[in-house]
Amino acid sequence: MRQIKKEVYEEIQKDLPRIEQAMSSRNGSQNLWAKLKSKYPILLPGILAHVRQSAKFKSVDLEPDFRPELTQLKEAILAYLIVHPVEEGTNEKIENKASEQLEQSTSQSIDEIVNNKIEESKLYIRDTDSDKKQIALEKIWDGFERLKTVYGEDKKASVKELITAVSNGSAEAEKVLDDEFNELTAIGNSYQIRHFENGKTLVHSDHQKEYFYFRMLSLISYCLNEMK
Repeated sequence: MRQIKKEVYEEIQKDLPRIEQAMSSRNGSQNLWAKLKSKYPILLPGILAHVRQSAKFKSVDLEPDFRPELTQLKEAILAYLIVHPVEEGTNEKIENKASEQLEQSTSQSIDEIVNNKIEESKLYIRDTDSDKKQIALEKIWDGFERLKTVYGEDKKASVKELITAVSNGSAEAEKVLDDEFNELTAIGNSYQIRHFENGKTLVHSDHQKEYFYFRMLSLISYCLNEMK
C-alpha cells in the first residue's frame, strides 16, 4: 500500500486548519479552493474525484461560496489518511513515547465521524505549536463523545452496551473500561478541553496535553479494534 510521505503529511497539517478557518465565511473560499484544487491532485492523486464542484453566486455583490467543496476535500483527505499509512518520521515533534500509537492505522468504526475526528486529531498533535496540540485534544474528545452514542442517542445506555461488547465477557475488563470511561469523561468536564467556562482547569503544558491525548487515543483505539 502506498505510504503518505512526510512532506505531503506536513502540507496536510498546514492546509486542514486553513480549511477550518474558511468555514466561517464565504469570503476567501474561492481563492483557497483554487489553490488546493491545483495542489492536491499532485500530492494525493485521484483525490478530487471525490469532490463535486457546485459553487454558486448568491448575489452579484458576493463571491461564490466554495465552502462545500472545501468540506468535501477535507473529508476526502481524512478518508485517505485512514486507509494509507504515514511514512516514518512524522512523530519527531512529539516527546511522549506513546507517539508510536500514531503509526497504527485507524480501525474503521461504524461511525465515519469517529474515524475522521481521530485522523484529524493526529494531524494537530504532531505539530510543535501548543495551540495545535490543544486542538488535537478537542478533536479526540469530540471523537470520544461521538463514540459514546455509537449504539444509540441515549448516551448512558449506549456506553454500557459498548463496554459490554468490548469486554469479551470479562467482568474485570468491564470494570476497568467503565472506570476509564468515567475518568476520561471527568477530565473532559473539569479541564479546558471541550469547555472553557470559569472554574475549568487549564491544561498547563504540552506534556500534559500529550498525556491526556494518548490516554484517550488508547481507549478509543481499543474499543474500535474490539468492535470489529
